Amino acid sequence: MPPRKDDASVETLREAARTFMDATSLRQAARDIGMSPTGLRGFLDGAAPYVKTERKLRAWYLREAQRQVQAVSPEAANNALRLLVGHFAAGFARETTLELVDVLERRCVDSQTPVPAWIAEVRGWYSE
Repeated sequence: MPPRKDDASVETLREAARTFMDATSLRQAARDIGMSPTGLRGFLDGAAPYVKTERKLRAWYLREAQRQVQAVSPEAANNALRLLVGHFAAGFARETTLELVDVLERRCVDSQTPVPAWIAEVRGWYSE
């Protein structure tokens, strides 16, 4: 099966695994990914992953991405959006925020990515 257009590249997987390892440890990262510490070290050092290893890395990457997205609070998302639209007048800022939330939700649906829980709450704040 050819890779999907939105699949993470091996370099993206490598960088994500390296960042995760730096935040935890080699052993913890390997355990969470489902591979040996030696195998993870080799991958981080530039070795091409075996097919089975790449599948484990992709599955871990998707789990980790979903966990991080779901961990964003509605307040944090709202603050980020307010920062992005802060230079608009109040009415335009509200409309632009709703448009951004719509685009983010649509991209989640299009890419078959779970829609973050904060989207509905933030939309509700601006739709009233």
